Amino acid sequence: MRKYFGLVLVLAACGGDEGSGIGEQSTMPTGSRGDLAVRRQCVASESNVLATDVNNDGTPDIRHVMDGGRRTCSEYDMNFDGLTDVTRFYDADGQSSVREEHDYDFDGQLDAIAYFEGGRLVRKELVTNFNNRIDTWMWCEEGRVSRAERDRTNDGDVDTWEVYDRGLITEARYDDNNDGEPEKWEIFRNGRLVEIRYDTDRDGQPDRNEEIPEDSSGEPDERLNCELVDDPEPEPEERAPAPAESEGDEGEGEDEDEQVGDPDAPWAGASDVTPAEGEESE
Repeated sequence: MRKYFGLVLVLAACGGDEGSGIGEQSTMPTGSRGDLAVRRQCVASESNVLATDVNNDGTPDIRHVMDGGRRTCSEYDMNFDGLTDVTRFYDADGQSSVREEHDYDFDGQLDAIAYFEGGRLVRKELVTNFNNRIDTWMWCEEGRVSRAERDRTNDGDVDTWEVYDRGLITEARYDDNNDGEPEKWEIFRNGRLVEIRYDTDRDGQPDRNEEIPEDSSGEPDERLNCELVDDPEPEPEERAPAPAESEGDEGEGEDEDEQVGDPDAPWAGASDVTPAEGEESE
């Protein structure tokens, strides 16, 4: 982890016993299946928050909530707008994450929640419609997606179930009439759709099969990763000093802000390309 030496402060909690800013700076999406009591680990008193001002603008950008000498929660403002973008909640050792919350598009609403067991990522919840409602739940094994549930109609009910083999999809089941049971199955081989099965009499079993010719199945799906990027430290803002002007150098030596691309969409991390959590928005 890269180290930054900014202004280190001991701060009073924002909003008294409401926490160190987590409650005011991120909106909890509906549909989460996690234990909300874990978020209480970000509740701070007047003497147990350590904060760092990374870019020396007088506003803390990193806050660590401590319980004695043990870290229970860390909050990161990645784009220096005064709002928390990444929050980590720690296990009893103060090092291993048990939960992470991410606001990838800096709108004050969470886009992804990750859950850890024994230091390993085991589950993710995603908001893919920017409506503060979780619509995708993923389970992870050894860094790959093992199964997933989705709410395609965004009505709060799961209507799609997917099975993966080390991140490669093998089956998808669809509830198209919202009765809680699938009526259509898609079967994949090597990531490519090869067969569709239908339950036309609604008895819970497929009774019609449709084979998909190889030239009609499209490109094979890629394996889906679950992993998140470690150590979300915001980059300090730096400006290169302007060189002394000399004859013949007119127009050269102007200061330039470092330009870094925006992070990927909220569902980034569920593919083989994951966003760099330390990136700033333009």
